[in-house]
Amino acid sequence: MRRILTMTTAAVLMALAAGGCASATTDEELTFPEPALTVTIQESGKDFRLKVGQYAKISLKENPTTGYSWFFRTDTGKPGPQPKTGLPVELAGERLLPAESDLVGAPQTREVMIKAVRPGKIYVVGNCIRAWEKGAKPEISVRYRFTVVY
Repeated sequence: MRRILTMTTAAVLMALAAGGCASATTDEELTFPEPALTVTIQESGKDFRLKVGQYAKISLKENPTTGYSWFFRTDTGKPGPQPKTGLPVELAGERLLPAESDLVGAPQTREVMIKAVRPGKIYVVGNCIRAWEKGAKPEISVRYRFTVVY
């Protein structure tokens, strides 16, 4: 019985060490450049203007203890395969901030930095999903339109 308990404890600790979700990296020391603007879930569906070289920060709550995490992508708004290069913005980095409460299951904040790199229009789409549920509809989605100018 003791051996089973030890093996179970080791398995749980290894799962926790692995992060529990694909993109959860709690790192409050990771520094981001000062953003020209910060957007939240309330601004989903709105348009934003950035100058080349500026950053925007997307700040959203998530609860990785339930398995739900935010995953982001760019979208040209055109049907078909999306280009990987030559886009007006790039996803410049992300971090998961610690919960504001010590309560188990307290929500955390995901911050994603967007860098304006060339003039144009692009959408940044975020889906709050459980990464292992392939093909499942997102719990929540956000969509921001960025227009980049000189």
